[in-house]
Amino acid sequence: MQRCNRLTIEIEPEQHRQIKTLATFSGMTIKEYILTKILGPQQKTGSDANAELTKSAANSRRLRKAVAAPKSKHVTFTSMKELKDALGI
Repeated sequence: MQRCNRLTIEIEPEQHRQIKTLATFSGMTIKEYILTKILGPQQKTGSDANAELTKSAANSRRLRKAVAAPKSKHVTFTSMKELKDALGI
């Protein structure tokens, strides 16, 4: 097994929440999401649910609203099924 390096950055709690929300809506872990954004889709290892979740204008609005929501309105999903059920898809 290949040895991996660790990268640590300090970010504000709100930034972490926003990144986690975007990663969840994309069907990825935070690591997968960040690697995809920085290195491109060839580095992604998870399934790309982003296109499915944002193919309609209504879902795109929901995603933008979720990312912009204050922490008190933040919802965490434990699975893609739970997320899709909440979105009604």
